[in-house]
Amino acid sequence: MKSILPFFLIVIILLLSGPAYSQSYEQIKKLDTIYIPFKEGKYNVKINFPVERDGFKNRRYVFNKNKKNVYNFEFKKNASQAFEKQIINKTFLKRYKGKIVKINSLEKFDDQDIQCELFNRSKVFYILDFSENKKGIKYRVIFINMCNVRE
Repeated sequence: MKSILPFFLIVIILLLSGPAYSQSYEQIKKLDTIYIPFKEGKYNVKINFPVERDGFKNRRYVFNKNKKNVYNFEFKKNASQAFEKQIINKTFLKRYKGKIVKINSLEKFDDQDIQCELFNRSKVFYILDFSENKKGIKYRVIFINMCNVRE
């Protein structure tokens, strides 16, 4: 009995501390840079466009959770921005832990708020693509969904 009690206390502490570490809507809204992890799967799709003459390949990342909320990010060549592609490591993930936002964690928020406030044009977005490399590759992307106002 005595050996089981500490186990249950640890489990209770872990269950109660979980929500304290989850990102709040206000916290995410204040971020100027957002990192979004991507792993290709049933609803997460990466569309590769044909390779251009200079070897650059545009691509689109589509997050389609339960066929309800669809979020599109595009990786495009832009003359005004430097090409940003970087292999990431565990140190990077630890350092930017507070800026990494999983699409699944946004389910509890209103879709209109996500489109209009969290994913607005003034923020910088990076996709952490884990489908190409086990460590992950960081791509700077643009968010292309529109803010549709409902009344």
